[in-house]
Amino acid sequence: MLLKESAENICDYLKTLPQVKRCALSGSLCRGNFDKYSDIDIEIDVSGTDNGQFVMEIPDLLSNKFQVIYYDYAAGLAPDKYVVSIAIDEDNPFMLADICCCAAPHCTSVSKQDLNRINNKFDHILKLFTINLKHYIRGADCCKDIQKMYKKLFDDSVCLANEEMLGRVYRWIKENAEERHERYIKSYKRYCSIASCSKRAMFFEDSF
Repeated sequence: MLLKESAENICDYLKTLPQVKRCALSGSLCRGNFDKYSDIDIEIDVSGTDNGQFVMEIPDLLSNKFQVIYYDYAAGLAPDKYVVSIAIDEDNPFMLADICCCAAPHCTSVSKQDLNRINNKFDHILKLFTINLKHYIRGADCCKDIQKMYKKLFDDSVCLANEEMLGRVYRWIKENAEERHERYIKSYKRYCSIASCSKRAMFFEDSF
């Protein structure tokens, strides 16, 4: 499904929820400079509702209308900001819907620890890998983020190249994936074909 079409469909659905006072696109879709690796940034206003509690309901609410492959809360932002990332397209791993849930007054009832308890380790790594891989393909300086992700899985003091860390994390993902993730994980190969042409990304040929 096309990125803009998916974003509009999600927004249209969120607007039907009685708690949602406002729903708007942000990020690259709002600016018009999105590409095939872009995600969907959405801001919703649920003023009059506890936005910390409501953000935890969003994956279940979206699953009534869309396929929710996995979701992960940005626990590090809580309680100042509540964001959930939701994968909705098995054929495009980069199509994450990042939904920021705001309210006036802003509630702080849900803590970082609360969201960390809810988050699933595999889904969290899958989200981090997707984001880091996108930045890597785009040529961004993401070495520190890749190292941080890598150390969540491996106690390794050896200094590895970005390609090696990404490759090892990807192999961990394949080894620990459930059947429901299979098509989603395979779809990385299609979108990463451009990267396998460069010398610095030869790990794709072995990992994917």
